Amino acid sequence: MGREAKTPRSDVDRRQAGRDTLSRFVLRARRVQAHSLVADWDNLLQQAHGGFDGHLDMAGKMTMTRRLPKDEEVFESLASRVRPLTVKSEPVYYVKVFDALSELLGEVDGGLRSRIEALRAAWDDAEIQGTQIQAYALQSARLDGSSATPRVSDTQLAAAWLYADLVHADAQGAKKEALAFSMSERYAAAVRVFSHMAALTVTTLDLIASLRADGLLTVDPEAWDDKVVVGVTELTEEGRIFVASEVEDLPDLRESISLSDNWSAFTVTDLLRQAPANRVRVVLRDESGEALMPFDAAVVRRNRESDSLEWDVLVAGSTVFKFAFEQRDGQLTAARYIGWDTIETSNELKLASTRFMLKVHDASALTFEIGEHRLMQLDAPSFSDDMTKELLVIEETVADIVAVEHMIEQVFDPCIGKFFDTDRVFLRRVRLMMEGHLVHSALGSVSVTAPLGKPPQVLIAAPDTRNVGGAEVPLPQYVMRHPHMSIEEVSSDTANNTSSYKIEPPSGDRFSMWIPAVCRVQGDQDLENVARLNLNGIDEEKIDY
Repeated sequence: MGREAKTPRSDVDRRQAGRDTLSRFVLRARRVQAHSLVADWDNLLQQAHGGFDGHLDMAGKMTMTRRLPKDEEVFESLASRVRPLTVKSEPVYYVKVFDALSELLGEVDGGLRSRIEALRAAWDDAEIQGTQIQAYALQSARLDGSSATPRVSDTQLAAAWLYADLVHADAQGAKKEALAFSMSERYAAAVRVFSHMAALTVTTLDLIASLRADGLLTVDPEAWDDKVVVGVTELTEEGRIFVASEVEDLPDLRESISLSDNWSAFTVTDLLRQAPANRVRVVLRDESGEALMPFDAAVVRRNRESDSLEWDVLVAGSTVFKFAFEQRDGQLTAARYIGWDTIETSNELKLASTRFMLKVHDASALTFEIGEHRLMQLDAPSFSDDMTKELLVIEETVADIVAVEHMIEQVFDPCIGKFFDTDRVFLRRVRLMMEGHLVHSALGSVSVTAPLGKPPQVLIAAPDTRNVGGAEVPLPQYVMRHPHMSIEEVSSDTANNTSSYKIEPPSGDRFSMWIPAVCRVQGDQDLENVARLNLNGIDEEKIDY
């Protein structure tokens, strides 16, 4: 036995089901309306009305010509968009749409009721699941009366084209009789029938739109706003690619968006190394020549002159080493080091190049290798103590910026300018609070205005931003409190029912700061769990900013 269809059990359920049906119809009808053949409305109506041009010569021979769409495949796409409106099992079957209109509109004035009834009758006349004649019927036989076919309506012909020639290959029932005629006849009938249904679809959409504009219907706004066509010839998406050499199962993002250690980001270096000729290996070595750290590198540019060849080699995805090779008889001979540049077009690249330079500082030499062949060895550049300290500060600062970028899923301009210790402290506080930690504020008191006689027990700070070396870093709204803070009313404004308060923590102490959205503080005892800043060269016990 077949499964019985479930009907809504209450008026509320029925009305919601009706709204869902109309929303689905609006989306489908907008897709029909967006079709190129419908955009040429006059031509669509001409195809919907059918007809033919006739030419009768002097001998009494009649030539009849029916105009068809210029592109058969384009018309097939229009019929495919209309088809769900003709199928009883589809949620947008036209009968369900008009039933939904009746349910949602209830009693309406006579003019509107007549308009809806006339449109529904037009749909009923266009129904393709039958044998009714919409415009014409065909029958053929030999001149001697033999091989006569049944009389087949244009409805049967159009339905047979749909179910035998377009979306299926098995016309059944009344449609099967239409197979006695050529596919051309079936297609010609389908052009008129489905053009007419496309016009009815747009007319019904216009009716629903007018009822909505008059406040008689409520249809989900998304049904009117969602895209119904792709409308482009290419799709471009930005993101990061992660690859793994071996995995047992692909990760299921419904369970976690975190990837295991088997996965790594696919970089420019990885892309370049897909070509074996680009593969270079760079090894940092100590004074004895022992390898400290290898890097997979890649040739990013080759420039060949008559007697020399220049290479640019990308290392750590952020540093380019430049070499020149002499050529003799087609063979590379002496290699010469030209110099290096860092790529700092993003904070991630700035961080990678800074960390690479710090690793180079710990090495004595760099070797550049192709396969088993050592191409060149360079002495590692030496940095002064001040330069090393500066690199450590840059690494620390840019790492904080990159961490914030990842947390808010936003990329800032690169931090390539000057910044100060005050910026570093601000940035580390932002990072720690966004990670869900409490941090200490600057020393000193805070002045606030609050309702008269109601001093605040928690201080709320407005969102802020700060330019750190060119990167505009945001700080969301946060709160401050100290369990033993003093509150002094400085002045009052009875006219506006407000007071000004001076609030400060105990001498030498600081407020605790946190972002409530990511850090849960249940009581004053939690305010003691404050994260330290741990910044190079900064004594956080002494900072007053």
